[in-house]
Amino acid sequence: MGRYLENNGLPFGRPIYWADHELRTGQPNKLGGHKLLLFFLLFSFGKMPVAHAQSELVFPEKIKNFTTDNLGNIYALTVDNQVVKYTPDGLEQFRYPNRTLGEASLLDATNPFRLLLFFPQHQTVLILDRTLTDSGLLNLYRLGFQGVGAVGMASDGLLWVYDETSFLLKKIAADGTVMVSSSDLSLATGQPLHPVFLMEREQTVFLSDPSVGVLMFDAFGQYRKTIPITGLTEFQVMDDQLIYEQDGQLWSFHLSALIERPFSLPFDLGQTSKVQVANGMFYVLEDGNLIGYRI
Repeated sequence: MGRYLENNGLPFGRPIYWADHELRTGQPNKLGGHKLLLFFLLFSFGKMPVAHAQSELVFPEKIKNFTTDNLGNIYALTVDNQVVKYTPDGLEQFRYPNRTLGEASLLDATNPFRLLLFFPQHQTVLILDRTLTDSGLLNLYRLGFQGVGAVGMASDGLLWVYDETSFLLKKIAADGTVMVSSSDLSLATGQPLHPVFLMEREQTVFLSDPSVGVLMFDAFGQYRKTIPITGLTEFQVMDDQLIYEQDGQLWSFHLSALIERPFSLPFDLGQTSKVQVANGMFYVLEDGNLIGYRI
């Protein structure tokens, strides 16, 4: 059963189901002897068709993070800090060998023509074009920001940042000009925030502070509400649903019905697993191994 975070919605959706299959890759993974049958809970609120897994994509390098774009491309951040862009069929297309900026903590492919990488140690944002060519570098220190922990690409190509010194969510241009700003969020929430993840989807900005929850803002940076789901350092937003992994369990929270519901999986996700559903694929990253399942 789902659980309500506010008692003003109806239960929704169905869990993921699996059937037997034999892996052809020879590589161990948590799926064991199962084949994915995914009910499209992630894509519709009503009756949902069934899609069968047809093939697996096994990515050849050790990977520490990944993301996807709305064109079906996959972006992997390797353990040696290179960025690799793969086609929807899993073929390497472009590669960016970062050797100077340190460890990247974020890949944001909200705009497939402006990939964002964030290097928190140096408070630096790198922008890559669709061929993974360096097309811009923003040093947040030099732009007057201190201790930024969360950045994200805006739908118009500008940058969202949370300024912890002023307690403001800001949208900025490449020269640091503030185009949009929220009100003081320490007053709205009653406490200072320390967010670690930020993203924009469908004219809504989502900001996650693991100790507070997920804050939602409109396209003008104005605070709307807080979803009291704590501990999140990353998530997806798809068709009015917040999708996230927590404590070895995949969950969905419906942003309109305000119900949190677990997915039924035939295995326990590891504590360091990352799961993403995108573009007709189900991706699992665990222990440096990324596998995609076509559904």
